[in-house]
Amino acid sequence: MNKDMVYAAFYQLMVEPDKYIGKTLCIDGLYYTGQNEKTGTYYHYSIIKDALACCSQGLEFVWGDVLHVYSDEYPKDETEIEVKGTFKTYKEPGDDTLYCHLVNSEMQVK
Repeated sequence: MNKDMVYAAFYQLMVEPDKYIGKTLCIDGLYYTGQNEKTGTYYHYSIIKDALACCSQGLEFVWGDVLHVYSDEYPKDETEIEVKGTFKTYKEPGDDTLYCHLVNSEMQVK
């Protein structure tokens, strides 16, 4: 698939997440991390861009059994990675927003 097709497919994950729950996905992208300032929780993402690199989408992932230590075991932001995991949705306590992520993920630096 070319980058525009990948971006379009990725967009569908966000628009119709119920169609993808339980499916195994493999994503090549750039690693980024973010921290929730209130809880201190770190979130890890694979970011993909369209062919013109003007638009991007990210998908959170949980690496393996969540025992990996940030930042010791994670790559630096903007590192090219491949993530493979099971698509799942969730809500944070006290937040009605539906989030998507890959669980039980394998991550490799490319």
